[in-house]
Amino acid sequence: MDRVLGQSHAVNLLNLQLSTGRQHHAYIFHGPVGVGKFTTALAYARVLLCHNRETDLAGRVTACDTCPSCRLLAKLTPPDKDAPQDDDTLGLTTAHPDLHVIRKELARYSDDAQTRNRKLTRIPVEVLRSALIEPANLAAKLDGGKVFIVDEAELLNPSGQNALLKTLEEPPAGTTLILVTGNEDRLLPTIRSRCMRIAFSPLPDQAVKDWCDQHARDLTDEQRRVLVEFAAGSLGRAQLITRYGLLAWTDVVLPALDRAAQGKPTADLGQQVFSFIDSFANDFVKAHANASKEAANKQGADLMWSLVATRARCRLVELAQRCAPDDPESGEAALSPWLATIDATEQAQKLLASNVNLSITCDHFAVSLCRGLCASM
Repeated sequence: MDRVLGQSHAVNLLNLQLSTGRQHHAYIFHGPVGVGKFTTALAYARVLLCHNRETDLAGRVTACDTCPSCRLLAKLTPPDKDAPQDDDTLGLTTAHPDLHVIRKELARYSDDAQTRNRKLTRIPVEVLRSALIEPANLAAKLDGGKVFIVDEAELLNPSGQNALLKTLEEPPAGTTLILVTGNEDRLLPTIRSRCMRIAFSPLPDQAVKDWCDQHARDLTDEQRRVLVEFAAGSLGRAQLITRYGLLAWTDVVLPALDRAAQGKPTADLGQQVFSFIDSFANDFVKAHANASKEAANKQGADLMWSLVATRARCRLVELAQRCAPDDPESGEAALSPWLATIDATEQAQKLLASNVNLSITCDHFAVSLCRGLCASM
């Protein structure tokens, strides 16, 4: 786990459990998307499944790299979560007989035609039963127990989560479950109460800058600066931004926000935002077999609201540092437009979560932005 970037708190907590031999049977790895939760889950599974764990000079328990389990997992490279979904999603479940990775994409390999042809917006309960609940009650094939990783666990609907409860309450000996989620609030309280929760935080900006040095060398200094701001501590988001050309969003949306903060809103901002999100979703669906346009729309919208809110927070920090402590009225006037911007993104997120049409949501975002700005002036 020493290769996990920027998550020392989570890694140290897991190392402590390994060194004391008091591992929990079920975990929730929660935090922003793209900050290393899934990578950490795989690294932890590697140690749990090792037959001959070792302790290094720093007192950390590590995998031996030579046992049958380690040799099998040496062939497994953590997949790029944003790559086209004809990647090794199935390979993740077959590289090691006692490592089971449950993802919505496993629906494509279901024996049931209805499950197989369903759009990939949820983890079907049929997939959960066949890939986790039933195998959990079977004996391990090797000697290191079994590990089940549920990626994007928030995509389990309530019936799927309820089906998982018995396994969480009475896990077979040697079985470890790891639920990886970017939205812990969508997990039922009964699920959360039965798991040890481990928080993951955004990565430092330097980690994104280092990634740019390796993967985005053709960017200008200004583009790098904007990319680091847009990524907001997420390497997964940085990959999406570069792969789908989302820096083009910043050329239009960010200047529009600055003009709006000066009382000069862009008339068609809502439709511009919708066009960007819709174009991203179309490109994403083309690149991912059986991907859901609805899910891609929500992913694109999350990226857009994050871009807007991150810019607003950056502006708030900049302005707050320049505000005179003895002139609170001027300070409030300078900060209010950006507070209104954050409020507009939160309203848009709630509307989309309530399944309001995306185009209407984007228009409502623009109207809310303008209304909030007018109220602050």
